[in-house]
Amino acid sequence: MNEEGEASMYELTHIQAQSIVDRMMKDIPYNINIMDRTGMIIGSGNKDRIGTLHHGAVQAIQKRRIVEIFEDEEFVKKGINLPIELNGNIIGVVGISGEVEVTRPFGNILKSAVILLIDNSIAMEKKNVQKNLKQEFFTQVINAETAYTQEMIDQALIYGIQLTRPFQIIYVESPTEIDEHFAISVPFFKMTQTSLCIVVQVADQIEDLQQALEKHYPNTLISMSNWNDKIADGLAQAKSAMRVLKGVYTNQKHISYANCDLIVDMLKSFKNDVRLERLAHVLEQNYELIKTLQIYINCNLNLNETASKLMIHRNTLNYRLNKINQATGKDPKNVMELMELILMLINRVE
Repeated sequence: MNEEGEASMYELTHIQAQSIVDRMMKDIPYNINIMDRTGMIIGSGNKDRIGTLHHGAVQAIQKRRIVEIFEDEEFVKKGINLPIELNGNIIGVVGISGEVEVTRPFGNILKSAVILLIDNSIAMEKKNVQKNLKQEFFTQVINAETAYTQEMIDQALIYGIQLTRPFQIIYVESPTEIDEHFAISVPFFKMTQTSLCIVVQVADQIEDLQQALEKHYPNTLISMSNWNDKIADGLAQAKSAMRVLKGVYTNQKHISYANCDLIVDMLKSFKNDVRLERLAHVLEQNYELIKTLQIYINCNLNLNETASKLMIHRNTLNYRLNKINQATGKDPKNVMELMELILMLINRVE
């Protein structure tokens, strides 16, 4: 749609009009009225007039020019009425009540304020439409059942994505909100206010991306998928890897699906398994034990290193590991049972 088409359909709203009136009347000591394209008052310093027909505005619309009224009449009050015109279309009228000679200088200022608001609103609407189209496209491509049609392939090019080439997905979670205008040179979609899905098709870009993310969001967590032919598959891998990162690791901020795919596959086998949920529930009541278990795993089961990292005596560490065994029935010093505890840690992450 061209700008002329957008302007011809543009409708001033009561909220917009009243907002301008309230703001401008703080500086202009005269009553201000804003009318729609029919001459109906939609914003006024005199709230009783809202919803009534302004005859001076009707004249301004019909004559397509400024109408100055020098004397109060039965249906009109003296003042100045300026039609608001965009691309040859009158979309409303601005009126100021009072002596014409005094109110005339304020007329163009107020008219300019209204036009500026309209221009901003049209630009915002265009931006929102583009944003919604991008989000709709993203919703489609992250659906595993979606087949890439020619229409989607063409649309993807708008966002710098070639659906006919493999992808690597970088999934990002930040403890703070991520700026929507975050400047990176590859396509990305906001999943939530604090998470991103970045679509990479050139391997050399990954290191620069990580550095940019760490610079702007130092505490961000990053997970990477394998190369895939579908965005949905890559995002699923990256999100699964993120669960492993958040569930097991305490001092690591990056993880690749390739480094934890076996654990992810094992976790799929235990999906909705009540045993893992029970273990998680038991340990959730004691954060100290969860932290101890995570550090123990991160230290590759080295008791001395674990005790040092936790700043506790080795006997205290053994006491906590025994407490985990008593609470869950799984011994962290037994490799097979430790695997169940690892799956539990991951399973508790949403």
